[in-house]
Amino acid sequence: MPSPNEPTLSDYAASARPYRARAAAAVLVGTILTGILAFLWPATYRAETVLLPPSEEETGFNVSTILRGINVPGMKIPSRTGPEDVTMAILKSRRIGTTLVKRFDLVTVYKVAREEQALRQLHDHSSFRLGESGTVVVRVEDRDPKRASDLANAYADELDRFNREIRMTKGRRTRLFVEQRLEETKAALERAEDSLRTYGEKHHTVALSADQLSSVESAARLFANQAALEVQIGVTRQYASESSAEVRRLRQQLTEVNRLIRSLPDLGLELARLVRTVKIQEQVFALLSAQYEEARVNEARDVTTVEVLDVAAPPDRRIWPRRGLLVGMGFAISSFAAALWVAWNVQGSRRR
Repeated sequence: MPSPNEPTLSDYAASARPYRARAAAAVLVGTILTGILAFLWPATYRAETVLLPPSEEETGFNVSTILRGINVPGMKIPSRTGPEDVTMAILKSRRIGTTLVKRFDLVTVYKVAREEQALRQLHDHSSFRLGESGTVVVRVEDRDPKRASDLANAYADELDRFNREIRMTKGRRTRLFVEQRLEETKAALERAEDSLRTYGEKHHTVALSADQLSSVESAARLFANQAALEVQIGVTRQYASESSAEVRRLRQQLTEVNRLIRSLPDLGLELARLVRTVKIQEQVFALLSAQYEEARVNEARDVTTVEVLDVAAPPDRRIWPRRGLLVGMGFAISSFAAALWVAWNVQGSRRR
């Protein structure tokens, strides 16, 4: 049972009566000010585009393998990646960001003094995440809905442009490398043919036996495979390190071919050796010619490397400010502050 001198709830209510009007006014003013702030706060819009990362079959090259083996300024590529991981790394890179800052004059838009500051703000306003089925979702926030959608779509454009440049660079390196080997093989083939012709004119040779022809053709195939593997290793080393899985695999295949070549029987006859040399150079020349044409095609290819599943459109609804939420928060905070003020005054008046 409460003590006779202890104040009851009605006593507190009576003591708070003189302050209720001012507390209510404070709550009303706080709520109104919050509402005015919510309506004056500049609106922020979010645009979204969904990308399907390029696959090796679509682009004609393995972008993740290439980018892991080369040093691209302003870009950090994880050591173990898939196409979607590489796409994320490219989109987040300084290289793409700097291009967009210049393209949209974001230094002026964001009202900053330096390009570095504009780049940081662009990264703060942009987000990237992996969606379902390996898609990449690009989101950009901006106070202008059209600029937000343009920036989101520009990320896809710059990603496609970067992929094309990388592919064309690889294709050009491959073509030049194979072209050099093709010229060397052509010269070696001409020398071998001249040697065989000279031998035939001098010795009036007869045809080789079936066993000798079989040995010659087997050796020619092995030497052609050896040359083809050496070309593949040379091309791969243009963009991948010696310790990469692709180079190690090619090295193992070359080791096995070399072992088979060492086990070939010695033909003995000089004619057989000359014929074998010609056939080897013919097969190597045929393989290199095919690789050269493929490299020329890859260098000249100009196809889209990024499939845009959903193109960003200017959003018609803002994501911030959420006016109802802000007004509700203003009312709650004002009410709490007013209640504390009333309680403090009631407690002070009772002590007096």
